[in-house]
Amino acid sequence: MLSTMDVSKPVTSLRSDAALLSAFAALILVVHFYIGNGYGFHRDEFQFLDDARHLQWGFVAYPPLTAFCGRIAIALFGISPQVFRLPAAFVNAVSLVLIGLTTRELGGRRPAQIVALFAALPLALAFSSVLQYNTLDLLAWSLIIYFTARLLRTGDERYWISVGAGIGIGVLSKYSIAFPVVSLLAALVMLPSQRHHLSTRWFWYGAITAAIIAAPNLIWLASHHFITLQMEHFIHTRDVRHGRADGYYTDQIKFTLFGLPLAMAGLVSLVRNARFRLLSTFYIGPFLLFAIARGRGYYLMPAYPVLYAAGAAALESALTNCATIFRISVRSIVLAAMLVDAAAVAWAYLPIWRPGSPGWNWQMKNNYDMANEIGWPEVVAQVAAVRDTLSPEDRSRLAILANNYGEAGALSFYGPQYSLPTPISSTNGFHDRGYGPYEPETVIVVGGELHDQELNFDHCAVAAQVSIPFGVRNEESVDHPEILICHHLRRPWPTVWSHSQEFG
Repeated sequence: MLSTMDVSKPVTSLRSDAALLSAFAALILVVHFYIGNGYGFHRDEFQFLDDARHLQWGFVAYPPLTAFCGRIAIALFGISPQVFRLPAAFVNAVSLVLIGLTTRELGGRRPAQIVALFAALPLALAFSSVLQYNTLDLLAWSLIIYFTARLLRTGDERYWISVGAGIGIGVLSKYSIAFPVVSLLAALVMLPSQRHHLSTRWFWYGAITAAIIAAPNLIWLASHHFITLQMEHFIHTRDVRHGRADGYYTDQIKFTLFGLPLAMAGLVSLVRNARFRLLSTFYIGPFLLFAIARGRGYYLMPAYPVLYAAGAAALESALTNCATIFRISVRSIVLAAMLVDAAAVAWAYLPIWRPGSPGWNWQMKNNYDMANEIGWPEVVAQVAAVRDTLSPEDRSRLAILANNYGEAGALSFYGPQYSLPTPISSTNGFHDRGYGPYEPETVIVVGGELHDQELNFDHCAVAAQVSIPFGVRNEESVDHPEILICHHLRRPWPTVWSHSQEFG
C-alpha cells in the first residue's frame, strides 16, 4: 500500500516526467481540434461569450476568469466554438499533467503517473467539451493538491505560496473552491501532525497570496452587494426543488465508472499514510460538505484526481514484487478500463455524431446539455423573420427581450447579421446593461409566456413558434416555444427595469 512506499526524491527528473505526461495529455488537444466546433455553441457558452466582450472583475453568475480566457481566445483567433473552447482544452491538458505529477509526488513512477492521467481523462474530456467554469475549477483543485503533495513530500514550507496561488485562481474560477479550502483548514486544525503548519510564516504568506489574487473579484462582489450570493441561493433552491441534487450518491458511481475502484483504493491508501493523510481531506471534506449542502453530484468531480493519483501509486507499490508479465497485464487491464470510461464519456458527452444518426438521436434524448447546442442560429433567424413583419413605425422603437441568458447571448452574437437591435434581458449580468438607448414601444419577446406578458403590456400576441432542426426537444422548443410581439409597457421602463433582476 502507499504507506509502505519509498517517497524519497523521485529517480526521474521533473522535466522528463512532465514532458512524457504532456505528450499523453495532448490527446485532449487532438480531440478538441477534431470535434471542437461540435454541434454549435452551448447555451451556457453564449453567456460566457457575451461576458467575454464586456469584461469586468466579476459577473452576477460567476467569477471573471472563464470569460477572460474566452476573451483571449477570440481576440487572437476570432469567434467560433472551436476557438472559444480552446482554453478549456488547454487547461484540461495542464490539469492532466498536474494529476500525473501528483502521482509522482506520492512515489509513483512513470507507469503509475500514466495510469492516473488516463483515469482522469474521462473527466477532462467532459470538462473540455465546452468552455465553462468547471474547467478552470478542475485546474485550481489540481494546483492546490499538487503543491500540497509536494510540500508534504519535501517538507518545504515555501510551497504554501503556490497553494495560495491555486486558491486565488480558484476564487477567480468558481466559488465552490471554498469547499476544499475549508476542508484543508479543518484538517490542519484537527490533525496533530499537521497543526504546526499554521504557525509558519510561509502558511500565512500563502494566505496573503490567495487574498491578493482574489482581491479584485472580492472587491467587485462587495461593490455589487454580493449579488452572486443571491444568485447562488436562487439556483441552489431551484435545483433542490427540482430534485437535481437527489442523485448525489449514485452520481459518484455514474461519473467515475470503472475508475471508482482505483479511487477508493487511493482513498484508503491516503488515510493509512501518515505523511500524505492530509491529502485525503480534499475528498472526504468536500464529499461531506456537498452532501450536507445538497449539492449536485458533479460538484465533487474535481476531488477524484487526487484519489486516482494515490490509487495508481498504491497499485504500483502492490505490483513491485510481482512477475513482469503480471505487472504488465494488470496495468494493461487498468488502462483498458480507463479507455472504456473515456469512450463512454465520448459517446454521451462529446459532439461526435452526424446529425440524425442513431448516436445523435440517443444524445438528443438522453443528454440535455447536448440538446442545448442545437438550433441557436435558427432561433435568431426566426426572430428576424418576425421583425420583418413589423411596420416601419413599430421598428423605430423596437426591442428584443430575451427570457434567459442563452437566448440573449445567441441574439447578441447572431443578431447583427440580420441587423437586429442588441437584445435586452433581465437575467444575470444582462440586466446591468439596461434596456437600451430609448424606452421601447414595441417588443419582440423570446422565451416568454403569453399570459405573463399580457400583464405587462397593453397588447401581446403570438407571432411565431420556435422550430429546432431535426425536431430536437430542448428548452426553446418545449418549455417556451412562442415568439411574442408586445406593445406599450404599462409602467415606465425605468421603474420596471429597476425591479426586474432575475437569475438563471
